[in-house]
Amino acid sequence: MNLKFIAFLIITFLILIIGVGSWGLTESSEARYAEIAKEMVDTGDFVNPTLLGIKHFHKPPFTYYITSIGFKLFGINEFGARFFMQIALIFQLILVFLIAQILYKNKKIAFAASLIYLSFPLVLISVRNLTTDAFLNTFILAAIYFWLRYRNSQKAYYLYFFYLFLGLIFETKGPVGLIIPITFIITTKIIFKEKIQHSLHQYLGILLFFIIGASWFILLFNSNHGLLNYFINHQIIDRVAVDKFNRSEPFWYYLLLVPLVGFPMFFLLFSNFKSYFLSIFKQQNIERSFVISFLVFLTVLSLSTSKLILYALPLYGIAALLLANKLFQVSEKWLNSIIYMYTIFIGILIIAPIPVSFLLPEIKIHLYSTLIITFLIITILIFIYKNKSIAKTSKILSLGFLLMFTLIAESNLFFKNNELAINAIKPIATFIKEQSENQNKTVIVYDRLLPSLSFYLNQPIITINNGYYTTQRETNFELSNQWKKFLINYKIKSERDSLLTLTRKKNTFLIMKKNAVEPDSIKLIRNNFKSLKTFGYYIVYY
Repeated sequence: MNLKFIAFLIITFLILIIGVGSWGLTESSEARYAEIAKEMVDTGDFVNPTLLGIKHFHKPPFTYYITSIGFKLFGINEFGARFFMQIALIFQLILVFLIAQILYKNKKIAFAASLIYLSFPLVLISVRNLTTDAFLNTFILAAIYFWLRYRNSQKAYYLYFFYLFLGLIFETKGPVGLIIPITFIITTKIIFKEKIQHSLHQYLGILLFFIIGASWFILLFNSNHGLLNYFINHQIIDRVAVDKFNRSEPFWYYLLLVPLVGFPMFFLLFSNFKSYFLSIFKQQNIERSFVISFLVFLTVLSLSTSKLILYALPLYGIAALLLANKLFQVSEKWLNSIIYMYTIFIGILIIAPIPVSFLLPEIKIHLYSTLIITFLIITILIFIYKNKSIAKTSKILSLGFLLMFTLIAESNLFFKNNELAINAIKPIATFIKEQSENQNKTVIVYDRLLPSLSFYLNQPIITINNGYYTTQRETNFELSNQWKKFLINYKIKSERDSLLTLTRKKNTFLIMKKNAVEPDSIKLIRNNFKSLKTFGYYIVYY
């Protein structure tokens, strides 16, 4: 790595880190991960993750662990929750650079790959909202890099690093995270007709993988009867075959969105599409392994019933590697097209906030900050676009970096000023604190799971389950009935009656979604409150 690349990493990190904690946790995924990590810190139990006091085994614990470290370092706040994702992205940029160097043996292409990867909007999305995806992608790239280094040098410590990161993949997402690295290795061995190696280091590496990947599961199985069946049937099979989490999308979902979310660089792949991919498949090269790994993972994602666009994040590391090489091979016509696309895209991003604020009065725009950022971006855009001394490939890479800066600057301002619009309900928690004047309070949420309320109020909240899927908690691993204090089944009359009594207490707040299905009996409960206040999609009765 040269000084230019190191300077790029430092500047990128500073851009990423400024303002990353300026908006509230968004429901439901980010708030869920943050609250679980907070409960780990509060209870000191790092084996049994809990969400609102109930065991939550949907994911392996790495994301909770790294988030809890963020809380220890920076306090229990949004910055602490999101900090290590920014670090993860910096490591991803380094790994893309290093893999591209192995692949093409050209630092110029390697630097381009890193810049292209950073320019993908989905990559930025993955580190602005706390989920497992940024960490998972870091470990996938690291596993591929160390396997390639081992393949080229046969030095044993690279092999151990490879198995270490396979274990961390498993501790982050489970077996699904292994699809790309395993496919890549198998494909490479088939293409180059390499035999499977048998050595002491291989067996010790596999043992290291099992120790890291399986240790948490083994600890859980010892204390939670029936957990193995739960993981296999509910967290693996159901995610693939059953729409358990209301994430079903058509088969073509990723086929359409993967190129769109990689706009505009992704469209370089369509330059001389047929001849380009035919040339890859005719040659005995690593690029072919990456293309096959890309297609296999894309197929698995498309066949799965549970679909979120962030699941496709590992595809973009591969795309950046392929695009970096292709960038220096395409015609000037294609280069001009990408420059125009970038210019139009950035132009729309910087102009859009002002008309949006007029058309949607509920959207708040900080005018002076927006104008300053707009002026700065336009100035840089004109300089890049008009400067004839800059090569067109460099213009594209510079525009990609400018796009990254634009997205972060614009989104930071928008998120900070429009928390309710992005489903961050911190303003509700602030209102409850002000109304209760820090006295003991009871907070009840009707038929929705809002873990960020517990996060911000630093106390347990009561959830009413009246059939909405997020309130269907898995209590089969609870050893006591303590959880029943905080999860009320509205369909059971005795629990409904106790709720009616509970809402007569002073300093009680009821939060409901505006469009929630409301049975007649809930009106009796609402009559116990004197006032109400609307917050975006929610109503607070108090």
